[in-house]
Amino acid sequence: MRQFRPLRYPMAVGSRCSVLLLLTLTLPGGMPVFSEEQVVEQPDRPQFVKTTLADGIDRVAGQEPGSQIKYVRLALAGSLRLPAAADSSLPLPAPTLIAQCTLRPNGKSYFELFANFGGATDLTFYPPWTPASQDDLFPPRTEKVPITMDFLGYTRVKPVRRQWEIPVQTPGQYRYNPPGPGSTNLEEIAYYLRYLVALPTLRLTLGNNSADFLTTPLLNEIRKEPLCRAAAL
Repeated sequence: MRQFRPLRYPMAVGSRCSVLLLLTLTLPGGMPVFSEEQVVEQPDRPQFVKTTLADGIDRVAGQEPGSQIKYVRLALAGSLRLPAAADSSLPLPAPTLIAQCTLRPNGKSYFELFANFGGATDLTFYPPWTPASQDDLFPPRTEKVPITMDFLGYTRVKPVRRQWEIPVQTPGQYRYNPPGPGSTNLEEIAYYLRYLVALPTLRLTLGNNSADFLTTPLLNEIRKEPLCRAAAL
């Protein structure tokens, strides 16, 4: 069998971002075996690995150095539902639904869901708030908003309005607010993943903003992730 020697390309010295491109093989029908992987490093943020999977899901994984929390974030692009009077010819950024799975040093696993209505591209993992000094008694206040959650599929169920919060670090994102002090929600977000198994289209509506997400690829990737056991899929 004929062998091919790999080509070597010089890397720019002092580059803040290095990109590793994996060889893409294809099966009959054009299905890629490997996906593109990027190692992203920014001056004020820890390095993380971003991979675009074959089903279009963006996967970000790593370990936050300060908290030692291991994490994986899976981002699914959706589609905006425009008002009738809106100009549909204008290019609009896609909304994003982000599943976040974490494993803390004490062995506890967590599953969280983030969403935006377009334009919020930051996939960086931010650890939970911890006091910086003995004078920091309470975490910073976050704005809370009610978002209507519709589950669409072979049948229709009654929409639910649940509280989401705007994280301090990512003001363009919304995070489902888990039950506890400062939350009006009674269910963990993992409870609603069971709805999506049967009714896979999630529609989120906040005021005039509305977006649809076909969640089947996202659910499939959540099942594959060892860190996502808290999702209970």
